[in-house]
Amino acid sequence: MATAAAVPFLPRIGAAHAAPGAFHFPQGLASADPQPDAVMLWTRVEAIGNGVALPNGDADLYVQVATDMNFEKVVVEQSVRASKASDHTVRVFVQGLKPDTIYYYSFYAGGDRSPYPGRTRTAPLPGEKRKVRFASISCQSYEAGYYGALRRMVNDDIAAAPDEQIDFVLHLGDFIYERTGDVPEGRPLARLAAPLPDGSEPWEPDGTRDWWRKGGRAAVTLADYRHLYKTYLSDPDLQAARARFPFVCTWDDHEFTNNAWQSYGSYFGDGEPAQKRKVVANRAWFEFIPALLSQAPRFNGIAAPAHDFRNAQVEDAPMDVHDGDFLFDGQNAKALSSLTIYRTLRWGAMLDLVVTDLRSYRSPPVMNEETKALIEGAPIPPVRVVKVLDAGRTANDGNPPATIAYGDREIPNPRADAPPGTHMGGPQKAWFKDVMKASKAEWRIWTNSCPALQMRLDFSKIPFAGLEDGYVGTDAWQGYPGELSELLTFLRDERIGNVISLSGDYHAFAAGRLPADPDAETLTFPAVEFMTAAISSGSMFEGVERGTRDNGFFRRAATVEDENGVHPNWNNTLVNGFRAGILVNYSSSDYLLNLVRNERASPGLDYIDSEGHGYTLVTLDEGRAEAVQVNVGEVLTDAGPEGAPVLRRARFTVKGWAGGGEAVLEGPEFEGVPPYPWTAEAKSDPQPV
Repeated sequence: MATAAAVPFLPRIGAAHAAPGAFHFPQGLASADPQPDAVMLWTRVEAIGNGVALPNGDADLYVQVATDMNFEKVVVEQSVRASKASDHTVRVFVQGLKPDTIYYYSFYAGGDRSPYPGRTRTAPLPGEKRKVRFASISCQSYEAGYYGALRRMVNDDIAAAPDEQIDFVLHLGDFIYERTGDVPEGRPLARLAAPLPDGSEPWEPDGTRDWWRKGGRAAVTLADYRHLYKTYLSDPDLQAARARFPFVCTWDDHEFTNNAWQSYGSYFGDGEPAQKRKVVANRAWFEFIPALLSQAPRFNGIAAPAHDFRNAQVEDAPMDVHDGDFLFDGQNAKALSSLTIYRTLRWGAMLDLVVTDLRSYRSPPVMNEETKALIEGAPIPPVRVVKVLDAGRTANDGNPPATIAYGDREIPNPRADAPPGTHMGGPQKAWFKDVMKASKAEWRIWTNSCPALQMRLDFSKIPFAGLEDGYVGTDAWQGYPGELSELLTFLRDERIGNVISLSGDYHAFAAGRLPADPDAETLTFPAVEFMTAAISSGSMFEGVERGTRDNGFFRRAATVEDENGVHPNWNNTLVNGFRAGILVNYSSSDYLLNLVRNERASPGLDYIDSEGHGYTLVTLDEGRAEAVQVNVGEVLTDAGPEGAPVLRRARFTVKGWAGGGEAVLEGPEFEGVPPYPWTAEAKSDPQPV
């Protein structure tokens, strides 16, 4: 991978050595991780025809940076080599720039320039107090939908006043999906990705995983992962967004493998060692996603752990999952250490951005084949069972139960001798606490690819059912409740205020407060979270609706029908409780709804919009933060150059809270049609339609 520090005010480069039409830039260009005096630039080049590439397959490029779109005021001109080894991608760390300044940049090879200029900006100087505005996005399956939401974001930003434009885009992961042809039955493919160069054997539905589309395949080689990045980055809307805004990226699971943990593949059963895949997935991410890693500066004296890709020769080998803190045996450690991406970025005095990696260091999931068999018959994993398993040998104040029981089944406690579960891993967690404690900014944004909001179903409120409250999903923080409570308690006890978590992964919009202990008698909320919906991947409600078609009782909690069609009652059920979700199918009485509403059904969850796609706009100012969730609805068709139309905007505000205080969330206020069961008059509590 070629990385160069560009020196300002170099002389102009002489005439190009190749005629026009010899090169092109099929994946566009991008910028990333802006600093007050520097930014990372990126492109990929391909040769057309013969006689234009160097004998070893490399190609020479130049990058220009200017303060104007016409490049009449060029401040940087730098040569860089695109090597065959890096698939002709280049990363150029441009330094010596002015703070808080918009720049334009372009690459050219021979007589060919990138087809349009990129636009980026540097960060304000430390200590400068000015409003910051950015967008958060996630989950952009190429085959599941189009990227009209990104085009909408770009078009609206172009039309906005300069002081209302987006400073950067925060990508929370699932930039690619490592599979092709696996869109669930019942949902059409929006478009096709070309076949993987290598790929796994095609999947066949087996009765237990019949949501796999027949013939789906997964990336297994470097060529496969590169192919996917090139396919995704061929999209003009994604190119437009990367060309207009600097991106700050973390990853989630699909940059490697579904439901990823460490270097294990996890499509079927409990997973299998996949160290070779992890290394090539890391390499492809590093080649196609620009980020400031090895060059990242120290943060208030704290060393930057991130580093560029380092090739590792590994073999696929199992690890002892009960050794130490689950993390490091030889092959696993080598694969994970090939690339470290957790890091901190500063934006003046207003923002410290804490970018975490919640896949590479997490302990194995507590819901495995053994524990799933134990709870067979439970609609979702019971909170009690997950918490005991997650606590490991620390459960029950260091006296873990010898067995775990559910219903009439009982098994030996498989985690009785294991350390407590971790989502971050020990080193990253220590770094996270140090950074949060050292931060002096007005606001601290936690880039939290996996949601921390509580999403539960309060089955214990159903009379005579004999069911326990359960977690809606354990692949995110709900699968690691002990560490989440530890971190939030740390924020509370250290009196670290103004912490906002931004998350994705679950393909829904949501907003709420994060409790230090969601099961305490008195709740305290040291932080808030805004979860953003997918750009194109299938929505949460689509999955819930599809999964309840053959179960009338649970379908009533998921949907409600009237003369206008089927509505996502799932929103109501998660926020107000299972009884409230069932009731609205039989009565529209506010009185009855208030009788059965459970304010602690999902402790701290104030709002969820589980149907649609889009992005979230965040504005941070002194003493006030605002989040606007922009829902563009369905994205199965190409919206074209106009961008996807906005279905609704939901606006939330958070007033700054002093350290040791408590987060208070205000909203939603709507523009457009609210999601069920909210109405346009809603301010905080959901109102039945």
